[in-house]
Amino acid sequence: MNVHPINSLIAVFVSALLSYGLWTMEGPLQNYVAVGSFLYFSATLAPAIGVDFVHARRAVNLRLVCWVFFVIALFINVLFALLPIGATLYIIGSAVTFLSFVFIANGLYGTRQ
Repeated sequence: MNVHPINSLIAVFVSALLSYGLWTMEGPLQNYVAVGSFLYFSATLAPAIGVDFVHARRAVNLRLVCWVFFVIALFINVLFALLPIGATLYIIGSAVTFLSFVFIANGLYGTRQ
């Protein structure tokens, strides 16, 4: 595994810009969505863009999982930024999907080829 610092920094900046865009929507969970989306977007974009893996098959699978969960996070955060849904549901839903991402990505990274 090789980390590219410039690409990782770009991923973090893109995450910050997307989170700021969601924060400006002035929804009922504005601050929750800003912090939660930044953490979720950074955790999915940084490995997808800023990390190079040794094995090609593992790299393709991990990048695909990162991008799929990035799209899921984008959908969840836009949904909660626009609709008046409770903060508890947002925290639990985001945490469960984020932990599912970590579980699947860790399982894929630990596979033997």
